[in-house]
Amino acid sequence: MNTGKPLNIGEAFGRAMQAWEDGNVAEARRLARTIIEARPDFGGAHYLLGLVALGQGQAKRAVDHLTQAVASDPNQPVPRLALGRALEAQDNFNSAILHYRAILSREPNHAEANSRLADLLGRLGRNRDEALDHARRAVAADPRHAEALCTLGTLLHQAGESVEAAGMLERALELRPDWAVALNNYGLILRSLGQNERAVAVLSGAVDLRRDHAGTRANLAAALRGLGRLDDARVHAERATKLNSRDPSGWLELGLIRRGLDMPEAAAAAFERALTAAPDSVHAHYCLAETRLALGQKERAAKHFRRCLELDPEDRHGAALGLAQTGAVDAPSRAPDAYVRQLFDDYADKFDSALVDKLAYRAPALLAQALDAVLERKQGLDVLDAGCGTGLAGPVLRPLAARLDGVDLSGAMIDRARSRRLYDHLEVGELVASLEARPATYDLVVAADVLVYFGDLNGIMAAAAQALKPGGVFAFTVERAEDCASYALGAKNRYAHAPDYVEAVAAGHGFAVAASERASTRQEAGEDVPGLVVVLRKI
Repeated sequence: MNTGKPLNIGEAFGRAMQAWEDGNVAEARRLARTIIEARPDFGGAHYLLGLVALGQGQAKRAVDHLTQAVASDPNQPVPRLALGRALEAQDNFNSAILHYRAILSREPNHAEANSRLADLLGRLGRNRDEALDHARRAVAADPRHAEALCTLGTLLHQAGESVEAAGMLERALELRPDWAVALNNYGLILRSLGQNERAVAVLSGAVDLRRDHAGTRANLAAALRGLGRLDDARVHAERATKLNSRDPSGWLELGLIRRGLDMPEAAAAAFERALTAAPDSVHAHYCLAETRLALGQKERAAKHFRRCLELDPEDRHGAALGLAQTGAVDAPSRAPDAYVRQLFDDYADKFDSALVDKLAYRAPALLAQALDAVLERKQGLDVLDAGCGTGLAGPVLRPLAARLDGVDLSGAMIDRARSRRLYDHLEVGELVASLEARPATYDLVVAADVLVYFGDLNGIMAAAAQALKPGGVFAFTVERAEDCASYALGAKNRYAHAPDYVEAVAAGHGFAVAASERASTRQEAGEDVPGLVVVLRKI
């Protein structure tokens, strides 16, 4: 009823906001509309109507109202934040980013704006370093900002810092224990750390909270697969594909599970469905290529290996090696750097336990025995651990060294090696270039289980000779090739070398063989892999 009494805008807006906070959406909307009828330019009412529309999934209407709210007071961060959220709901990410940046230009430490910007940059795959910086700023400004903690943890995980990432997700879950997104992300981090039992427990909780989310189901299936519970894993992967047949993650996981169950044809069918959902997925093309190769379908495998190389010229999956195994091309002279780097970045957190416990890795111990005989207990040497990985050889090299350096392609591996506190200097770098950059620097260069990623040994031999002082020693392990004149690429994308070839290349670069012993440095499927332990001396 119209009493003729002028509307008190301030009082009406206060009542509208109180209704919103009390959950009385209809009353909040009625009062906001009444205000706008009287004062079309009143930003607060547009802000409230924008929130109402956003809450009801009406993103376009929300953007219209929130744009007017921002126009009425451009310096106010609250309407801009809401507008950014509404633009995100429209998938208008670039405009949302501009509004978050506008807030930060005035308030650089604004927790929510930093958090939203970090999340968006991370999801869009843009400038991970900048995304991490904004996430850290958000957490520094508000250590109890659950979304910022979750975003920071997710970004750290993507950057290979899984231990620190786990801590951030744990803090986020202390604040919001029943947050499905954080539980899902925490489960993924635990998986990367090799903690599959904990990952299953956490991801099961995430599934309980959102039973119809395909991606979470697929992640739980992957964790179950990591525990060898393939039948349980298949149930969840199949459910994921039914919940969302256009999500490639469920099909990919189902393919991997079927492959583990020795169902290669069914695995290939699942990978084909993954490619239907995501035609440019390098991972799906690679998985399908591997499966086709295992089925003996070399031409079909080659097609997908080639597509991998088109989509990822750096070749982080090692498709060039797979293509060679189809017989379509000759084996490359060495494994692609991007493949080796990615392999060991992904493997770093569980490398030691997997190699020593599961593969009976003993290259450092065998090299130590060989060096003990050749060096005659010399100490005080300048030593390079070439391809040092996590530093598994560090304990046997440190007693020999006045200075112990390490170099590796994988930054994640170098971080693990640094934590051992055995090295005087560690750096990330390509091995041949690193050796060439250190002429006549070392008494001893050691490469444990490294030359398996080199086919042609001429480059690495020449670089090692250059890095050694006169009389210096180059010690390494290789896998031993049978019935081969030089080297061969094996099914595990590792090269094996003929003993005569190793000695011939060594002689060609000014080395004499001080020791060469047939030995196995590791196992595959419980069987010893034939190998060689070689010690060369620079003439």
